Amino acid sequence: MSSEAVNKQTLARIKAEYLARYEIEMDDWSAIILLDNQAQFQNMDSQLRAVLDENKKLNGKIKESVKTIQFSSIMEAFIHGLGKGLPYSITALILGILYYVYMSTYVDYQRIEDFVSAYENAPNYQALIREGETETTGGIEYLLLSPSKSGKYVFGKTYEFDSRRKLVKVPLHRKN
Repeated sequence: MSSEAVNKQTLARIKAEYLARYEIEMDDWSAIILLDNQAQFQNMDSQLRAVLDENKKLNGKIKESVKTIQFSSIMEAFIHGLGKGLPYSITALILGILYYVYMSTYVDYQRIEDFVSAYENAPNYQALIREGETETTGGIEYLLLSPSKSGKYVFGKTYEFDSRRKLVKVPLHRKN
């Protein structure tokens, strides 16, 4: 038989099955499209079966490579889990602490550097900042200084009043 005869016989069979099932006569083009769809579905079915077979093989390999562990007690399982996760937890904790210390030191250093660069005279006030005393009265903070005796200065703690210019002079450091 030729392929043309097989195709005509196949088309006749498809049309007959359709007529028997739905009691509607099918034209040749619809039968050809249905035949083509069946061929495509058979091709897809064979590809799907090949993929499923490959999936079964891989699933078997995965099951072979997985090792199950059974413990005799909850405590034994806990210690096993602790031994697996504890080094990572300790490492993360140490890194977190180091990061916190670094960032807090960096932020403090950055604030000090910004302050010093904003106020060029800031290093001159070190003694005043280090030795100065403050007092808060009525919500206002005051710097406490004592009058100096002539020629006896305590940097950051004493002042000298210049009555001629009506100024208070606070000795900060001695220039050489």
